[in-house]
Amino acid sequence: MTVHDLMRELAEKASHATTVTVGAIGGIYSLFVQNPIGFICALVAVASFAMNWYYNHKRLQLMKAQQGQ
Repeated sequence: MTVHDLMRELAEKASHATTVTVGAIGGIYSLFVQNPIGFICALVAVASFAMNWYYNHKRLQLMKAQQGQ
């Protein structure tokens, strides 16, 4: 694993954690304050999680295919 790969993986993990945290805070905030912004934050967090999972799954499939050749 190169330094570039390590930095990219670290950035992906940090962005995922940040998005989930902001979504959770927004969702909890919307429970206590009748504000749709928290609900929107929660939706963004779920969408970000789904996109992250999808692209990581595709990347792993590609890596397996390249190793098999």
